[in-house]
Amino acid sequence: MLNYTKTRRWAIFSIVFLGTFGLLGCQNTFDQNNITSPDGRTKIDFSIKEGIPYYKVLRDNTVLISESRLGLDIQGLDLTSLKEIGQKHRKVDDSWKPVWGKRKTVINNYREMTVKLVSVKSKQKLDIEFRAFNDGVAFRYVLGADGKTLESMKVNADHSEFAFAGNYTAWFYNGEWPNVGPIKLADVDGKQKWPMTIKVDNNCYMAIMEAAIYDFGWMELTSKKNSNTFTSKLTTSDIKTAMKTPWRVIAIGDKPGALIDSDILENLNPPCAIADTSWIKPGISFWDWRAWGHKADDGFTYDLDMDSWKRFVDLAAESGIPYLLIDADWYGKEFSQDSDPTTTDKGVPALVKYANSKNIGVFLYLNDVGAKKYGLEKVLKAYADWGAIGIKYGFMRVAAGQPKIDHTRKVIQLCAKYKLMCDFHDGPVPPCGDSRTWPNCITREFCHSQSDAKRAFTPGHFCTQVFVNMLPGAIDMCNGMFDLENSVQQRPRMFEEVHTTIVAEAARVLIAFSGLCALPDSADSYRKHPELFNFLAKQKMPWTQSKTLAGEIGQYIVMMRSNDENIFIASATNEQAREIEIKLDFLETGKYQAILLEDATDTHYINNRQAYQVKKTTISAGDTIKIKMAPGGGHCMILTPTK
Repeated sequence: MLNYTKTRRWAIFSIVFLGTFGLLGCQNTFDQNNITSPDGRTKIDFSIKEGIPYYKVLRDNTVLISESRLGLDIQGLDLTSLKEIGQKHRKVDDSWKPVWGKRKTVINNYREMTVKLVSVKSKQKLDIEFRAFNDGVAFRYVLGADGKTLESMKVNADHSEFAFAGNYTAWFYNGEWPNVGPIKLADVDGKQKWPMTIKVDNNCYMAIMEAAIYDFGWMELTSKKNSNTFTSKLTTSDIKTAMKTPWRVIAIGDKPGALIDSDILENLNPPCAIADTSWIKPGISFWDWRAWGHKADDGFTYDLDMDSWKRFVDLAAESGIPYLLIDADWYGKEFSQDSDPTTTDKGVPALVKYANSKNIGVFLYLNDVGAKKYGLEKVLKAYADWGAIGIKYGFMRVAAGQPKIDHTRKVIQLCAKYKLMCDFHDGPVPPCGDSRTWPNCITREFCHSQSDAKRAFTPGHFCTQVFVNMLPGAIDMCNGMFDLENSVQQRPRMFEEVHTTIVAEAARVLIAFSGLCALPDSADSYRKHPELFNFLAKQKMPWTQSKTLAGEIGQYIVMMRSNDENIFIASATNEQAREIEIKLDFLETGKYQAILLEDATDTHYINNRQAYQVKKTTISAGDTIKIKMAPGGGHCMILTPTK
């Protein structure tokens, strides 16, 4: 007969043991294979089927991304037949202050789940990190988190999928050409570039992007016709002991403007890597390239010479414009091996000194050819010694993917060493929120810049680029042309008339987010239109706040930005005339002096581009203002709080 007391004790022990370790066992079977955004609206589900990991994304309990495959193909590693061996969850609720950006303070709230996997065959471990923000979700792969030493090897393929739950409408980045789209997902056949902007319905929009691209090639997206599934197409990347891939990002918002206003990419990048950032100051810049050949009313003709540059510097000093950008050919033909980018023959060091004496900084163009032949660091040091404030880097001749990423990072870091800001042109690596880490990289020509590629973009193209190209970071679009009637006839660097109105050109400067806004016209053209030029000159950065007030992809946009002194509202439309109401419910209580810059009643982007009118009024917080925009036109407002 069993001893009752011992049996009872064993039963109690068994209950406690099984209860405690049963709960732990339940945790180790990973029932909590999901995370939800702080606001509870967006959810990521994770699962494994037959050794292959999958994820799914829901918003408001509606599936947006159906079950989609995850995984990597790495040379020399067997990452098949994966099994889940652990999880780690955490939540982050904090904020940080950027050196410059869309706003003074960035909220960084998310929920994170790290899923730990191991290959049953090779015992190789792989982590997948997931984060859920209110404005989207992201995931990345981590190798070597366990400290295991690995030899250098290649990532051959990324199996990450985006299996959209419906046949939505999409637009894609397309370099210096009009964006691809609108196009139904099922009609896409082949490879496309990101950003990929997606309209689910009138109350849900998404964008596929990447964040924190360091030491790794960036992805493109591929799909087969009649499929709603897109797969990451990756250029081969070399990796070492520990590897963190870039974040694959799905930004989500109720309206397309929410994608523009999102901080998700910046939040996924490391903090600033530059100790002293006091010299990094975004702002408006004059630019000499498109002004060549312009004949001023006093008979002066702009050229690549000291007299022209001084005209820009003098107006900059009068108006508070902080910079002048000197573009290609100042040190010789830009693609010639004989052109020395450190030459003093044209007196550029003296010009920089003259500009600095008036508190104007100078950006100098540098071509990849000259940087390589004469030594990148030697050239940058020379510019810093002259007193230049930054460079514009053109035509990088490096293979796409990881080699181009590596060279771009080298340029940015050497610029930081010599306290130079940098602007990348001509097929740059994609912005990926990396301005948080390296804020001296203030803009890139990740767009069809105005009149570049020997053609002007259309009003509809502008209203598409801002909802696609501008999502991952600052873009150098070179808006702000004021001489819209005689530019092609006079200027060798203008090949088509600009399809816009003068008010729309002023509005586009504010709308197109950039740390360096390069104004393409001559100093004399801006002097002719003091009210519109005042709208540009008052745009002192960094911004304290930015918000897209309204807009539809390819149709129109209304943007608000503020600094410590003024609030600016700029609107632009496509080829259609438009009347809209702007609610000023975002203003703090009180009254404001308002200057309104409007298209005239007969303004048109084809045959009457420069007609406009100026109105002044007083408005109150909460008011609604009705505005009209001509075909291809725009609208500008400056609001100043009354005392």
